Amino acid sequence: MLQQAQPDRVVTLSLLKSIRDLVILASLSLFPQVAYSKTFTTSGFVNFSAASRNQDSALEQQTLPDGLTKNHLHNPQSIGNDSQIFWKLVKESKDGVKYGVTAKTEFNFNSDGRNENPNLDQIFTFAESDFGKFELGNNQAVNQKMKSGPTRFARGAGGINGKYLEQVNLPMLGGSGSASHFILLAQSPIGHGGYAKSFYRPDSSQYSGANRSQFRALKDDSFDGVEDATKLNYYSPRISGIQLGASYAPNSANIGATKQVAKDVNTTSIKDIFSLGANYSEDFDNLGVEISATAEKGKVKNSRADLFAYDLGTSLSYFGFTLGASYGSWGSSMQPTDGTYAKQGDTNYRTLGIAYQFGPISTSITSLNSRFQKNNYSAISFGVDYKLTRSLMPYFELTKFSFNPSSQGSLGNQGYVFLVGALYSF
Repeated sequence: MLQQAQPDRVVTLSLLKSIRDLVILASLSLFPQVAYSKTFTTSGFVNFSAASRNQDSALEQQTLPDGLTKNHLHNPQSIGNDSQIFWKLVKESKDGVKYGVTAKTEFNFNSDGRNENPNLDQIFTFAESDFGKFELGNNQAVNQKMKSGPTRFARGAGGINGKYLEQVNLPMLGGSGSASHFILLAQSPIGHGGYAKSFYRPDSSQYSGANRSQFRALKDDSFDGVEDATKLNYYSPRISGIQLGASYAPNSANIGATKQVAKDVNTTSIKDIFSLGANYSEDFDNLGVEISATAEKGKVKNSRADLFAYDLGTSLSYFGFTLGASYGSWGSSMQPTDGTYAKQGDTNYRTLGIAYQFGPISTSITSLNSRFQKNNYSAISFGVDYKLTRSLMPYFELTKFSFNPSSQGSLGNQGYVFLVGALYSF
């Protein structure tokens, strides 16, 4: 056992040293040499969790209903770890301009046999001054970061952010073929991985792998992949509670050296992606108000509709209580321009949530309802966490989910996922 573990340890240490050297060299080469102060910091979290799940009996067998695929989720319990580390080198000039490099690495494993090698998920340079903040590299767009609503204050394992989803099999047809697609997160298409999720890819019977190998980090409210395409972000200063943002990515397929994931649109790449965000946040004595409006658009070929989606969200907080809601529409984004599912524009999601914090204890109830090509998905999640120390937070969460496909012969799925864990932040 020791001989087997040693190579993995060497690979991990080598990766960490390479990332450190990359961050330092990138900063030295990209930014001018002026009088400055320099800091190098690391931060992140380690999350250990155990899950108990219950879902449709046909999706709990060792072989899934297509008769081909091994079911990694046939055991009712599992344990796992998801960890993220941020490496940040910051320089600050005498006139107060900050610039540097940020890299994000991930480390994941699971008792269901869905382990991932250590990977680089994001890396980008930034510059920040009184005029705002610029980011260039592989990072999320502004519309994903500036959203308001229940996904921002969900407690436990993150509620409708979707940590529970790694414990769920998506609906499928018996035998090979295509299956229904669903919106599983309160995200526009880019943050959702480029398209609605299915057991299969939308253009063929090839497996997408999205629900069998992809991990869901505790604080992640999106799906990895096209969201990290190389882009330029700009955030304005917050003035009178208002902040604006804009992003531009030339090509969704250009994700550089960051993590490669299974694509849910086989031959489609999205070009000239523009993302916009506006956020208002203000405190009035004991009343906190936050409102956001975000959107994204892009050009798509290969007989699919262009990308255009938007999201509206809000939250109110008062004496420990927080209430919020959001609505998002995909329109006909990414859908085929001909055939059975041609431009079915009734695609949207709605969220609602309430949270309460009393001292170190926080709790929330969050819900998601979505519709994509007449396929409906719903989830409601109750979570509680306890801030035991500044760094350690145990939690538990119970989520009820339900898939309701519209096509005849397509298996649905419904059930519960119970998660208990401990989050260590540093």
